Amino acid sequence: MQANITTEVAAVEKIIYKERPLLMKVDAKEVAKELFDPKQYGCLVKLLTAESNWRPTAQNSKSTASGIGQMLDGTYKNLGMQKSEAGVVQLVATIAYISRRHVTPCNAWRHFQKENWY
Repeated sequence: MQANITTEVAAVEKIIYKERPLLMKVDAKEVAKELFDPKQYGCLVKLLTAESNWRPTAQNSKSTASGIGQMLDGTYKNLGMQKSEAGVVQLVATIAYISRRHVTPCNAWRHFQKENWY
């Protein structure tokens, strides 16, 4: 009886997750485009292009800043998030940080232009 329950659960999980893309294959830039209006998206593109050129593997040689948003290890911790190699996860963390500190991507971009960090 136990074996049948396990088999049925496994079959359901295969159906539920079969068509979902792997997290690493989700295009962060496309997700951002869906989340913001054209003005805010444009500011986010400028900011993240300047920071990392949208590369999830970007690494700052002078600090722990890494990924698309060049987030510090401590920033992830302060946000209650774990650092990830997945660009879309990095995007979510970046957006959370921008929301807390600057409210909008355009505010973050203006700050970056003045201070060379956001």
